[in-house]
Amino acid sequence: MNYNLGIDIDGVITDEGTAENNIWQRKMNEYFSRDIKLGKYTYNLAEAYGLSEQELNSFLTDKLFEVYQEVNSAPGARETLTQLAEQGHSLILITARNEKFRDLTENWLEKHQIPYHELHHQYDKAPLVVEKNISLFIDDKKENALNIAAENIPVILVKKYHNSDFNGNQIITKVDDWKQIKENIDLFLSKNTLTGKLS
Repeated sequence: MNYNLGIDIDGVITDEGTAENNIWQRKMNEYFSRDIKLGKYTYNLAEAYGLSEQELNSFLTDKLFEVYQEVNSAPGARETLTQLAEQGHSLILITARNEKFRDLTENWLEKHQIPYHELHHQYDKAPLVVEKNISLFIDDKKENALNIAAENIPVILVKKYHNSDFNGNQIITKVDDWKQIKENIDLFLSKNTLTGKLS
């Protein structure tokens, strides 16, 4: 049985680095010419790194393209997604990136040999996940995970500093990396395949 699998890009397919050493922080240090450190575990970059909203907006205006262009792919992402595509599953990428970065995103995915069948730019992901009949979603943002799980769709949540206050639940599984993502996808597929054969 083939499934529609939903995958976020930033922080999931991309390897932004660790909480203490990541591409956002390095670019901020360069841009502001000062040592910027993570001060608060939150998804909001201004709060996390002690920036004013004006500073953050200025940084994003000048450097967001570079971050998206230069970030590496996460170890194991290409291999796992390639295997899933070869098995016949549909890979639907849903990113909160602005639509104006579509060409850049497509070029990055091609450069890093990331297979996919659909690419959507959507901030509020849960409605699209339901519309696309996605059976399992992978994200790093806690709020997305909770909204999608509320639709009774299982979520794999990649551990990041900004979701450290949430340990998961019966429908949301936290993982460290793509090795664990693959293990959980394999488990999901095996359970549902077995259920399908027995029903």
